[in-house]
Amino acid sequence: MRELVGQYLAQTISRRGFLDNMKAAGVTLAAAEGVLSSLNASAQTPSGPTFASTGAAASSTSVPAVRTFQGTGGACFAEQLMACGVKYVFGNSASEDAQFYDALVDRPKLNYILTPHEGPGAAMAAGYIKASQQPAIVMQAGSVGLMNAMGQIFNASKEQTPLVVYSYRTDQSKRAGRDGFEEIANQEQVVQPLTKYSWMARGSSMIAETVRHAFKSAWTPPHGPAYLTWHSDYTEEKTRTEIIDQSHFDTRMRVRPNPSEIEKAAQLLLDAKMPVLIVGDEIYKAKAVDKVVKLAEMLGMPVTQMRQMWSNFPEAHPLWVGNAPAGTLASITWPKNYDLAINIGNKMQHSGVAPMVARNIKFIDMRMDYQNMGKVMSTDVPLVGDVGLGLDDLIAAIEPLMNARLKTAAAQRATEVRRYTDNARRLVAGIVNNPEWNHAPLIADRVTWEVAQFADANAIVVHEAGSVAMHSFQFNPVGGRELFYYYGGHLGSGVGTAAGVKLARPSQQVICLVGDGSFLFGPHALWNMARLELPVITIVYNNHAYGGPHSRTVANAPSGRMIETGHFVGSYLGSPDMNMASIAQGFGVRAEVVKNPLELRQALARAKASTLEGKPYLLDVQVVRRGVGWTDEPWIPSNATIKAANNGAKLA
Repeated sequence: MRELVGQYLAQTISRRGFLDNMKAAGVTLAAAEGVLSSLNASAQTPSGPTFASTGAAASSTSVPAVRTFQGTGGACFAEQLMACGVKYVFGNSASEDAQFYDALVDRPKLNYILTPHEGPGAAMAAGYIKASQQPAIVMQAGSVGLMNAMGQIFNASKEQTPLVVYSYRTDQSKRAGRDGFEEIANQEQVVQPLTKYSWMARGSSMIAETVRHAFKSAWTPPHGPAYLTWHSDYTEEKTRTEIIDQSHFDTRMRVRPNPSEIEKAAQLLLDAKMPVLIVGDEIYKAKAVDKVVKLAEMLGMPVTQMRQMWSNFPEAHPLWVGNAPAGTLASITWPKNYDLAINIGNKMQHSGVAPMVARNIKFIDMRMDYQNMGKVMSTDVPLVGDVGLGLDDLIAAIEPLMNARLKTAAAQRATEVRRYTDNARRLVAGIVNNPEWNHAPLIADRVTWEVAQFADANAIVVHEAGSVAMHSFQFNPVGGRELFYYYGGHLGSGVGTAAGVKLARPSQQVICLVGDGSFLFGPHALWNMARLELPVITIVYNNHAYGGPHSRTVANAPSGRMIETGHFVGSYLGSPDMNMASIAQGFGVRAEVVKNPLELRQALARAKASTLEGKPYLLDVQVVRRGVGWTDEPWIPSNATIKAANNGAKLA
């Protein structure tokens, strides 16, 4: 019996094999199952601490942080994932991972979420990671599944999301290189430009170590995706390997900025006549919003934000002057007389030729994203470090220097900022006076305003609605409404992200705002919402067009033949119109079409009632097309023209 117990704990025999051998030895089935229950309880591996936590305390249970494990490569994979603190595996995999699936049966703390498409599945995993700040992994079927997920790996790279991705190599180790089924050479290199780490384990005994390297790389700031793979036969092989708890390989890197640079930054801020504060996503990750608010209030600084994933400053605060609309500091409406800018945690993504902060403006840059510091903008004071710790040090350096004169100057600045922000809020509130306010189909601003009036005080809004302005929500990352924006830009992430966010934050209302074009790139996670009872409210702004690309196309060719003829080949999604509510119903989600403002209010009430029952809901809101060149019946190529071209090709 002792030998059987050892074999079971080493996973060299299955649960069924253990029971069969026990019965053959004369033990009753009930007694054998009792022994098995005791073994499972004693061998249960605890989850490691989350990667977002501080400190690296070892597990408090009797399971050692470094231990030897024997079993299949798939079982080693599962054991190391649990040691990494993973609770959810988001997968659309295949038979080559059979030993991993088998290992999950006796590891109930490791939950496999089947996703019907690799792209939205990866978006769901990323949404969970962003909302929980806990590790997860996404799995695909070989190279072909990886291709479907690459758009979301791109998003994770741009957003600096620590998404760990795995797909097996269909080619087995003893027949690799023969251009076999689904085989591509150097599979791990396909995603290399998008990842911090991409590696193929060279044997089944190296699977656990490769998993550790992937999680360590992804979660070491600045964060980013990692990719791992191995030949599929390694998952089936029996092997012996080390399993190491996350607390013993996670470097965390909570680094403080250089103290002498902190002193320089403090003096520059105190000497400035009109400093401007730029906030970014590292503040959200560090849970340092209260600290950045304190710094802004101490100096009476106006606060803005360049394009980012989250809202990182309370929008109702009188020092908030709004997002920079054109991606440069010069594009903010006010102030225009700033003489210093300090960035705290913003990635500062350049999409134009000119630097985001002009050369004649003194610039302080605090963030962990050291690769992008000084790349385009000249930086007077670089502050590489964790922004939470950096803000502590900067505030501590400024406070004793704040004499009566400086406090008076800061108060006067704050009064000046408040005058601007009070007026700006009055102008935004005037949106309800739009002469098209009661138009049917609805204008996009009316939809957004109605949703903002409807949303819970701590609702999470996932935004993939193109150029739709997110006014009226008054986002506040500290206990208020939160924004999850599609910063990466690869479409099809919105619905999946919302499902992952709801999985991570079940007690908060989650509303997904998505354009019809974006929705069509990735509606598949609606099925996950239905299956897992993730009560997300999805609102599709359906103007039956690629509205944003249309406007940008017109801007790029304002006097061309498209404008003269009205022949816009890449914009119109009608004739026939697509019914997004029917698509949602096909995935098992309650849905309806909304055509006017009154219907919208009534439909939102039904959506809320549905979510209180634990059921997701989708509104297909008909939105008017706006922009140059649109007509009530936009031009489309005639069938005769297309058929004639086809006939001509055949004749040729």
